[in-house]
Amino acid sequence: MDNMVRQVLESRKITFHEDELPPEGLGHNKALHITVQCEDYFITRILIDRGSSLNICPLVTLKKLGRGLHEIKDGSINVKAFDGSQRSIIGEISLCLQMGTTWFDVDFQVIDMPTSYNLLLGRPWIHIAGAVASTLYQAVKFEWNH
Repeated sequence: MDNMVRQVLESRKITFHEDELPPEGLGHNKALHITVQCEDYFITRILIDRGSSLNICPLVTLKKLGRGLHEIKDGSINVKAFDGSQRSIIGEISLCLQMGTTWFDVDFQVIDMPTSYNLLLGRPWIHIAGAVASTLYQAVKFEWNH
């Protein structure tokens, strides 16, 4: 492989470095939470969960964003909660989230149950964004428009 091609390929790698570790170092056991902007609101406690096959929006978060039930599209799937129980979703809604200078239209399944997060970004968002999430480094990285 010629040197120029190698440099381009190597420059497009997503990596994490030791100096990016949180102050606790390797000893922490935190879930990965981020903050994003949605319209005029900053949403904290957004859980990045590679184990989730859905993006989840609790109804209480939707209400805090000033969004009404009339904006939710019908949906009729059941989801399995962290405690193993089956829950019905209310429906689906698309929210526009800003992360850094990048905007994502994300489809969320809306649920009405108490959660420890304000939004959950699962594999559907992770895959579309081409994101690499690291609970160890407490960071999510993605390449967007080079």
